[in-house]
Amino acid sequence: MPPIPKRRTATSTAAVDGFVIALAAVSVFPLFWMISTAFKPFDEIYQFPPALFPSQVTLGQFERLFGVSSGFTRMIGNSILVSTTTTLITMVLAAMAGYGLAKGRFRGRRLLLRSTLLAYVFPPILLVVPLFGILADLGYANTLPGLIAVYLIITFPFAVWLLTSYFATLPTELTEAARIDGASNMRAFWSIALPLTRPGLAAVAIFTFINTWNEFLFAFVIVGGGQNRTASVGLSAILRGAEGAEYGVLMAGSLIAMIPIIILFVFAQKHIVAGLTGGAVKG
Repeated sequence: MPPIPKRRTATSTAAVDGFVIALAAVSVFPLFWMISTAFKPFDEIYQFPPALFPSQVTLGQFERLFGVSSGFTRMIGNSILVSTTTTLITMVLAAMAGYGLAKGRFRGRRLLLRSTLLAYVFPPILLVVPLFGILADLGYANTLPGLIAVYLIITFPFAVWLLTSYFATLPTELTEAARIDGASNMRAFWSIALPLTRPGLAAVAIFTFINTWNEFLFAFVIVGGGQNRTASVGLSAILRGAEGAEYGVLMAGSLIAMIPIIILFVFAQKHIVAGLTGGAVKG
């Protein structure tokens, strides 16, 4: 086979690099435009042709966002409360269920594991009305505990499936040695198995937090308006304001709402990769 000319190789490499740079620019541009709009004066937001950069950086959009009547601070607090609570409960319950399904030996174990993902077969729009009806009958409609309960239904199956695959990769000899030394099943779980699955737990925590933080449909239907609104519902209300869509305020709120997600990805990106690929070895 004749060698490939170096000139052709360099041209191909340059074409690939150019395509990757263009793709990255297209992907990053919405984020750049959101940041730029959030710091623009009100008049520059609607000017044509639009300016890429603000002529004068201003915090006016943030001042309007956190005004006394907006209640956006409370919405951020509601989102933090709901997302954190859902994440902690999901991690505890899914870890115990995943360990039992991975290391337990009982009839119907594989069928039960496969059925955990059955909830993802149905579109969310089909589930929101029945779930709201159940919560209304129980007296938990328009409440944050009711929203947390619904989020647990959504996040628990995937968390169980992921952690079951991860626990299955652990050598059985480790837990058996702990039992020989007199440890109970629960002690072997907490002291031996759980510390070895920290990447998987981190992946579950990040997945659960991001999903609940960004979720809109169930939050909009279950908590509706009022003081229990989450940040995603509050941002949608800006688009439906009495004075029309306030895009500067919307971009400022979106930038604030992105901060927790950015922090998670910056400090835990290696755990995301390790957690999602660790369970793929065996399962």
